[in-house]
Amino acid sequence: MRTIRNQLSNTLEQNQQLSKSLLWRFQRNFFDHQGVEAWNQGTVPHYITSNPFIARAYAKVIFGFLRDCHAQGLNTEQPIYIMELGAGSGRFAYHFLKKFFEFFHRSPLQHISVKYVMTDFTDHNLEFWRSHPFLYPFVRSGVLDFARFDMERDRQITLDRGGYILSAATLKNPLIVLANYVLDSIPSDAFSVRNRRLYESLVTLIPSQQTSALNDPKLINQVEINFEDHPISSNYYEDPNFNKILENYRQRLQDTTVLFPSVALKCIRNLRYLSGDRLLLISADKGHSHEQALLNRHHPSLTRHGHCFSLMVNYHAIGRYFLQVGGQFLNVAHRHASLNICAFLLGFPFRDCVETRLAFTENIEQLGPDDFFTLKKAIEKHYDTLTLPQILALLRSSRWDANIFLGCFPSLIQHLDTASETLQQELYQAIECIWDTYYPIGEQNDLAFHLARLLYKMTYYREASLYLQYSLMLYGASANTLYNLGKCYYRLGQLDQAIEQLDKALEVDPSMEAARSMRKKIGDSMRLILV
Repeated sequence: MRTIRNQLSNTLEQNQQLSKSLLWRFQRNFFDHQGVEAWNQGTVPHYITSNPFIARAYAKVIFGFLRDCHAQGLNTEQPIYIMELGAGSGRFAYHFLKKFFEFFHRSPLQHISVKYVMTDFTDHNLEFWRSHPFLYPFVRSGVLDFARFDMERDRQITLDRGGYILSAATLKNPLIVLANYVLDSIPSDAFSVRNRRLYESLVTLIPSQQTSALNDPKLINQVEINFEDHPISSNYYEDPNFNKILENYRQRLQDTTVLFPSVALKCIRNLRYLSGDRLLLISADKGHSHEQALLNRHHPSLTRHGHCFSLMVNYHAIGRYFLQVGGQFLNVAHRHASLNICAFLLGFPFRDCVETRLAFTENIEQLGPDDFFTLKKAIEKHYDTLTLPQILALLRSSRWDANIFLGCFPSLIQHLDTASETLQQELYQAIECIWDTYYPIGEQNDLAFHLARLLYKMTYYREASLYLQYSLMLYGASANTLYNLGKCYYRLGQLDQAIEQLDKALEVDPSMEAARSMRKKIGDSMRLILV
């Protein structure tokens, strides 16, 4: 960052505590205004924390935690609540519910009531979830609910259905909390350590042009961000546990700047109160969990995503906080490549968390979501070289990931020309699994249409027509989709339905010669039949 210029009359704020900066106002405005479009337009990265593989890994860790809780005794009159912070588009929640209940309902713990609660601070996202047809079956069965929850303020949760309030008085079982790609987007503070002295890194925002519209999210890309260090003592916060972490940094670190997750820690403090200090927190994000990773750091650098941003998460500070209050900190020993996943436990002796720690080791540390993503990024460059059996193996390993399927689609179309009947049957089964796992959020890629193309080429015309109808339901009337639906009906011998769809295609696009030609061909054949 450049040094602060002498332009005080042109600053939005001068030497402000980072967690209280206007930057976070811009951030909240962006997510509040954008709603699900923050994700379906590709503005905010989310694939790495919202795919079937990571959802299954979390499901296994949480199942291990439930086994530990069951061994110690649960209140069977109330559910175990799984609360997702900043659930965003809802894609992770959907994947988790699918993967978790796949095996939970067949397990010895199936008698335990489990309820998943998706939360966010903006009503736009809650409205999207309430109207999403893929979430409705879980809502109807009573395993899914929604709630507005502001991580920066709230200490209780009012559920959507029936207005039931989760509070310190009503919650009788341990609370499970998930926080994926959310802690990097909420306020933090910044501190520097130089020669065993502690400094607060204060922020100054200088706009590139005169502005008065502070609620405009675009402002984030129109300001120069500068930091200036001011000496402080480690007795900075009201919470002595926060200050202990700062003092530890003053003593052990040198010539570095660290982000301090003050708002995340305040949220955790509220969750401790809510849960009666019986808590499992699992979080995945970009961040640092080892002290060595905090060395030789400069002033914070914002990673921009359109008109919002993210910062690295200091998981090391969160881990120290849990250890200071008698909890546990589970993290991966080796260096992560893209995604750091940590788990934090409170209210359970170390010896009583055998199943949780084992599940974390097997599903997060050993070939976990970060390793999966690393391998995916390497393999996707060579999708065109994979054989059909290799693609099917990759899809199975990914837990039927639609993103990987779409990447492999050109190769799949080509392989069908020479695929055996056995392999085609395996692909047909894979298509069913991929669709069963899929959660649409209005992205450009139309999965149902691609699945229909494969099915049509394999002569599964009835099944192809079904997926084309899904495509119409999700993406509206498309001339190409209607034309292909007409082709399916023609192959099935349903000529009246074929003409109906081709007529609709021509209404959408009167210049579509393929639809006009097929319409004439079917009309001529029907006249011949009548003669």
